[in-house]
Amino acid sequence: MTRPIPQEAQGSVNALFNQGCSLRAIQKIFPDLSVSVRSRYRKKFLGHSKHAKPGRRSKITTQNMNYIERNLRNGNLDGPKGVQCYLAHMGVQMTLRNIQYILKRKGFKAKRKVKINFVSAENRKKRLVWAKRHRHLTADDWCKWGFSDATRVNMWGSDGKSFYWTDRPTELMPHQTEAQVQGGGGGVVFWGMITAEGPSYGSTITEGTVNSEVYAEILDLFLFRI
Repeated sequence: MTRPIPQEAQGSVNALFNQGCSLRAIQKIFPDLSVSVRSRYRKKFLGHSKHAKPGRRSKITTQNMNYIERNLRNGNLDGPKGVQCYLAHMGVQMTLRNIQYILKRKGFKAKRKVKINFVSAENRKKRLVWAKRHRHLTADDWCKWGFSDATRVNMWGSDGKSFYWTDRPTELMPHQTEAQVQGGGGGVVFWGMITAEGPSYGSTITEGTVNSEVYAEILDLFLFRI
């Protein structure tokens, strides 16, 4: 059994370990201590804790990182921009590029928000009534129906996509969607229809808002005359 080193030396070694000194650094101060002895006393004083890796310490504490991860998942923080604002409030200045790097290291990825049509509470009730009234229709009945859709390109501003950051697959949450008004104004609208026979020949491009009057004109031009 290895003879223990003097109590005074043990106290000095313990203080050095608590200061974060490595085995190599302690060897320079106590050259007579072998690697096995230094390792044994590190285990004795620090237990099974791992020695911190050398290098620059992270600006983000574990507590702050846990807060960031939790609030990115529930949508309280809006991606790297939101994280940057939170860190600035905590007194930590960091670039968006570094924040994105850290989030990716933590397993987060940017995903495109799913666009959904904005439906008011009143129209939700009307749609539910309509669906219940037509739920008895068969496949042959639905073949007599036509379904239309429109895509709007902004005349002003960006047509870019919005993103959210997540690290796990979940059910679609409100902050992962982007509400849009169907046929909203301020852009060029491409309209088309599809039936059981395939895409219709009717399509149009119009400026401004597609309201009920404009929609009726489109149907009159391209549906009722087919």
